[in-house]
Amino acid sequence: MSRGRHGCSGLWRRILLVEADGSRDTSTDIVWLQGITCYVDSRGFAGRLSRHDDIFEWHRAIDLLPPSGTPDVGRMHWEADILVETGVHADYIEHWVREDIDRAPCWAVTARGPAGEDALLLRVGTLFGWANPSQVIVGTVGGAEWTALGVRMDDGELVADGLRWTVKETEGVVNT
Repeated sequence: MSRGRHGCSGLWRRILLVEADGSRDTSTDIVWLQGITCYVDSRGFAGRLSRHDDIFEWHRAIDLLPPSGTPDVGRMHWEADILVETGVHADYIEHWVREDIDRAPCWAVTARGPAGEDALLLRVGTLFGWANPSQVIVGTVGGAEWTALGVRMDDGELVADGLRWTVKETEGVVNT
């Protein structure tokens, strides 16, 4: 792994899920966009990734999914070009491959909306991730979703999705 605090920055595509009962899913299109520490997952959640040795934990600051009752923690290892994630608190195996994309620029903004809601904007190369309590998007900078969000920085605030968001924290050099 290279680049980013955990060496995971980039766009990851799930190619296999093995559930506790042994059932296998190779057809559901799932992607995870990883920045320096912030991430956005197309399944409907976003937050920060932490690592201790081979144990990775996805801390979910924004989660559109029902609570699972267990932390999102996996043990990671390589098998050739495949990153294998094995559940620590849940019984599953996922296989991930990193897409061949430019990983710079790489930055993120965490923000708070006018009603106290959290949001996260992440950019990795030409891709972006956006998450707030009503939606999670992984898309292309300059594409239809990016344009519809109207992303820009204005007087130290993030303007996106028709709202002004107070910046809580940034990582990397933010340039919208």
